[in-house]
Parts: sequence; structure tokens; C-alpha cells
Amino acid sequence: MNAVVLAARQVSELVDYPLVNSERLASLRSVLIGGSSLSTRTLVKMEQLAKSALLYFVYGTTESGGVTASFSTKKFGNTVGKLIPGTRVRIVSDEGVNLGPKDIGEIYIHNGHQQWLGYYGNPLQTQKTFDSESWFHTGDLGYFDEDNNLYIVDRKKDIFKCKGFHYWPSQIEDVIAEMPDVQEVCVVGIYDERIGDAPAAMVVPRKGALIDEDHIKQHVANVLVADYLQLHGGVYFADALPQNNNDKIIRREVKEAIIKAKQSVK
Repeated sequence: MNAVVLAARQVSELVDYPLVNSERLASLRSVLIGGSSLSTRTLVKMEQLAKSALLYFVYGTTESGGVTASFSTKKFGNTVGKLIPGTRVRIVSDEGVNLGPKDIGEIYIHNGHQQWLGYYGNPLQTQKTFDSESWFHTGDLGYFDEDNNLYIVDRKKDIFKCKGFHYWPSQIEDVIAEMPDVQEVCVVGIYDERIGDAPAAMVVPRKGALIDEDHIKQHVANVLVADYLQLHGGVYFADALPQNNNDKIIRREVKEAIIKAKQSVK
């Protein structure tokens, strides 16, 4: 086998699997990565293990098919690449205004070479996400850089607000994921009547790791200065994070688990 397609979280698990080494992955020539972004640590380890392979980042949706593709490059970081021919993308504000480079907004897709028929039995949802001009509203937040590379930030519905400031879970998740003792992490907003959506993290430690809540909180505080990005909602640990059939973390279930854990200690 010289090519493989992996979700980002599968790459994270692969690079820390004890039986994996560069010799076992020597036959790989292409690695396609999708689903979400990788931490820098995981990306570097994958490049070291699959020395003969090109790592490609891809972005697409079930509704629109493939949208972008790019091979890994240190210059552009975790971009999902440039547009596939025949595909158009706009970055749009909440007011419906097209945004320029580095401005974060919702990703709209117009895919001229694929006909999407809508969600089966749910015409209302189809109408909400596929407008009259044939633009598909992805619900993903992202931006273009000056070189027309697309970056994915988070899901639009996953924006939280703490102490009057909006934040995306990925802002905090990326910092925690860089810690060598962390296998996986998911950040959610837990409602607090004083500050709003208090950031809380559920962490899966790596096997044999010794890490505690204070260690993680201090690391976040060292990297992220803003008070609204601190883990006011706490840190919780789990053996695994809930995921769907596409290997994406189910944030709603993480939030429910944290709320349940908070109630149990009252």
C-alpha cells in the first residue's frame, strides 16, 4: 500500500502508536488528511515517520464534494489548500458581506460540476443551507490568506462568548494539543451566569502520561494572555472522546459529559 486517506484524529493516534516507525511506513508515497486541522507536533511527527510520502490536506463536504487540496508545507502551515478547478468559494460575514484576506467568516461554496439534490425528507434544512443563487452555506468558519490558500477555523455554531468576547474552541484546543502528554482535547463553553460560556476542556492523556488540571491551565495561561480564553470552566479527563462515523468529535456529548461531571461534585 503506497497511499492512505486518514482523518486528522487518526493521524494523531497513528504517530503515537508504539509499533509504528519509519520502516513500517516506508512504502507510503501519499497521505491524504481531512476532517480537521492537525497540531504542529502531530504534523511534524507524521512527516518524520512517513519520510517518503507527500502529505496532502483536503477539504470538502458531503453536499459539495471536494473543494480544496494542498500538500503540506511549513510556509503555509495548516492550510487546506487552493480551490479545485470548477469550484468557487466566498468568505461571508454575518451581515452577508464578502470578506477579504485574513478576515474570518462563513465559507460559502458554489460547485459547478456537481448537482446536489438536498437533504432527503428535509426540504426546510435544504433551503436554509443552499440559497437561491446555488451557494452552499457550509457552517464552517475560515479565511483566505494573501496567496489564496484556505484555512478552516471552526464550526460557526461552535462560537462561544465569555466575558463579552467571542472565542472559538480551536483557539484553546490548538494550544492544549501541543502539550506532549495530551492525546486529544475538546473545548466547549459551559454556561456561567457571571461570565457566559466558560471555556472547559476534556482531555485524553497519552498512555502513561502524568498530567493534571493545574498543569494544563498554566500552559494555556502561558500561551494565551486574554482572560476570556482561560479555562474558567475547568479541565476534565477521559479515556476517549465521543466521535461520529466520520471520526469527528461530537462536541455536544462532550459538553453533556462535563455538565454531568460538574453536577456530581456539587
